[in-house]
Parts: sequence; C-alpha cells; structure tokens
Amino acid sequence: MLRMILLLCCLLPALVRAQALPWQQLQILGEASLNFLIWPVYNATLYGPPERFSFPQTRPFALALEYKRAFNTEQLVAETRKQWQEIGVKDTEAWAAILEGIFTDVQKGDAITLYVDETGASYFYFNQQYLGVINDPVFSEQFAAIWLSEKTTRPGFRDKLLGRDK
Repeated sequence: MLRMILLLCCLLPALVRAQALPWQQLQILGEASLNFLIWPVYNATLYGPPERFSFPQTRPFALALEYKRAFNTEQLVAETRKQWQEIGVKDTEAWAAILEGIFTDVQKGDAITLYVDETGASYFYFNQQYLGVINDPVFSEQFAAIWLSEKTTRPGFRDKLLGRDK
C-alpha cells in the first residue's frame, strides 16, 4: 500500500503537467478590450515568452478572446474575412472554409484561444477544449495579423496586447 501511495505521489505532478494547456507555460504580455461603439465585444489576452515579443517572428504565442456577447460561427468567420480584407490579406476562402469547420458558436463568457506553436501550426481551443489545428504557418501569421500586425485596423488595441501602452 505504501508503494502505491509513493508511486501516485511521484506520478501525480506528471499527470497534472500533461493536462496543462500549452499557453499556460507562457507569460501574459498584454490585455485589451474590444468594444463596438458602447457595446463590449470581447476581452483579449496575449501570451508569449518572457523575452521581447516580435510579431510574426516570436513563437510560441497564444491569443485568447473571451466573448462579451453571443456570436454564431458564420458571424465569427465573416468578421475574420472582413478583417483580412481590411489589412490586405488575399486568397482567404480556403482558410475561411476550414475555420467554419473548426469554430463554434459562442455565448457571453465563452473563450476561443489560438495557440501558435514553434512550427507555426495554429491550435484552436473553445473554453480550453481542443477544437482543431491548421498546420500552415502562413495561415497562422495572417490570422494573428488581424490583431498583431502593424496593418491592424485597431492599433491602440494592438499596443495594449503587446504591453506597449504602459
């Protein structure tokens, strides 16, 4: 019995680490809130390594969006398309179709998190549950560019995410 307890004590930390989400190993770099006129849309948190973050070179990183209102999948993908168009990203229909298969409807309080690993693959999570992956570094850069590139339509929001508004 004592051996079993000792074995469990040794294995428990490894089991807890195995269940940790990848961005939980990263540091919060910045946070920002997006509003449309007076209505809150979402709060965003950027996670990255503790050294200076430089988009798009720095990997891994994560961007979590906690929604303050309900949106269906079609609205999320339509807004993604709109933002891509506004920042000059072209040929996005194939990516949009993949996102339609990965995203899910969100309600107030739900979160979608993008985690980009060292290879540039994009992993999506809904309320910390895995949704899917897109193994395309170009997609990862162009998707995250909506919030993190210098071409973003919301430069003040970007500055807050990058921790540059302090």
